[in-house]
Amino acid sequence: MKSRPPRPARRDASDVPWDPIRDLLGLKERMNRLLESALRKGGLESEGFAGWNPAVELCEDRDAYHLTAELPGVKREHIAVKVEGRLLTVEGKRLPDEGLRRGAPLRVERTHGAFSRTFQLPTPVDASSLQARFRLGVLELVLPKSRDGRTAEVDVPIV
Repeated sequence: MKSRPPRPARRDASDVPWDPIRDLLGLKERMNRLLESALRKGGLESEGFAGWNPAVELCEDRDAYHLTAELPGVKREHIAVKVEGRLLTVEGKRLPDEGLRRGAPLRVERTHGAFSRTFQLPTPVDASSLQARFRLGVLELVLPKSRDGRTAEVDVPIV
């Protein structure tokens, strides 16, 4: 009787080496989202675990504030930018991409759900001159400072 050659070993998720630092960083991000949600909304909500917080940079120069937010996988129509007085709010949602999933997932690290980020600006902005651009998953806002100190509530159109 002829013996068969041994089968090659199957690779599965347990073959990937465990990286405790990566797991701790993921836990830290989830805790930050939960605590930010609780502080922003005044309580702990289950939605805090489903949502996510995009990375942002907020800079100031002499004439304006500049905000850049990384929003990969978010569609333009799912983003809203509002300015109320000195508060800037960027809200939106990233839907799960069901088209990429084939079979049972072995690991899921991409987050989805609603997000909301609010920033207190040091001075009021000129509501009539706000600019918002969304390109290649990056939202760029230019918020010129108000010369007269007046504030207004405005929904910012995104191009």
